[in-house]
Amino acid sequence: MDRGERDREALLDAALQQWADGGWSAIDPSSAAERAGLPATGADEFGSDVELGCAVFDHIVDERAATTLAAVQAAAPNPAARIRAALTAWFDDVAADPRRVVVLVDAIGCPELVARRRSANRGFAELMVSGAVDSRIEPDDLRVAGHFCLGGMGEIVLAWLDPDSPVTREQALGHGVRLYESCLFTR
Repeated sequence: MDRGERDREALLDAALQQWADGGWSAIDPSSAAERAGLPATGADEFGSDVELGCAVFDHIVDERAATTLAAVQAAAPNPAARIRAALTAWFDDVAADPRRVVVLVDAIGCPELVARRRSANRGFAELMVSGAVDSRIEPDDLRVAGHFCLGGMGEIVLAWLDPDSPVTREQALGHGVRLYESCLFTR
């Protein structure tokens, strides 16, 4: 990774911290650059807080998607194994940096982030369709099920991360796998 890439990573990380601390509206390119130890011009690539927030979102979703796809491709060729692999990759991503959970939930009030979140969710719902060749359910119904499962998984992940919740990672993962399996094979 060259210096420009390292600086961009540091800026995105600083903006992610701002988002985690105060919501997406707390993102400020200049103070993120300062927080990242960069000169004020270090954030010139981003013309606004929304642009920087969208870059953070895209970075997290792109990494999560790549990791998830790789896990699915490496899994045994059966739906249960692929679902478990995909969800394990997702849980591993959040466990490695719990701040990254903000992209699941905190887009309200920002049309650009809402649009990105919807697009990402459509992409993940398409994964459900493409991985369900043995399902008796029509592809359009699988897409709906995919969106339903994503919403449920978001809440399960939040419960797992909530220090006041008794939900463990293994419980959340197990229930998530069963949720997806139910949606794939129950008509």
